[in-house]
Amino acid sequence: MSKLERYFADVARIRVEGVSTNGWVTVVRDHDADLKVDIRPGMLRRCSPDQVASEIRTALLAAVADHRRQYRQLRIDYFGSPLGVELFTPVEPTRGERYGG
Repeated sequence: MSKLERYFADVARIRVEGVSTNGWVTVVRDHDADLKVDIRPGMLRRCSPDQVASEIRTALLAAVADHRRQYRQLRIDYFGSPLGVELFTPVEPTRGERYGG
């Protein structure tokens, strides 16, 4: 197996996890690319719809950031540089974007 093939295999094996801001939601993406979303019991009863959406969003964004961090590190490990891969910094939506307006 060539270095490039090993690199692509390692990228495919990246496992990520993201936890929401208040810890209600955990998102895991295994190397099979399936997403597993765990919601702590009681969240839907205790949180407003906007809070539920925010918790899911922040968990997903944390998972994306974790993937980007690991992918960037693989680029450094294999090629000595993260060229072309910036760390992921989520941008907060404006009120209009949040509510479709």
